[in-house]
Amino acid sequence: MLVEPNLDVMLHDQEIGLKNKFVLVTLALKRARQLNDGSPALVDVDAKKPVTVALHEIYNNKVRIRDGESEASPRVSHEDAQAAALAAALGTPQLLDD
Repeated sequence: MLVEPNLDVMLHDQEIGLKNKFVLVTLALKRARQLNDGSPALVDVDAKKPVTVALHEIYNNKVRIRDGESEASPRVSHEDAQAAALAAALGTPQLLDD
């Protein structure tokens, strides 16, 4: 069970600036893919799974949505967003076709 970082806090924190859970899942998924591809972690956290590291990076404001992307850019189908949310909750990477 994922306890840290608290997803409810992340969704309601104005400083983080997430509009809804689908934006959070999309951002975490994109960052987890970058981590899987070899990008270095931006936070020092005792976690091995890329999704967990990505969530910590978002929580610590190390990874953010670019200006103008919050509404328009993350175009993910409802089914893909649900699958990514489940993967994030389970801590397993979800691979989707680009």
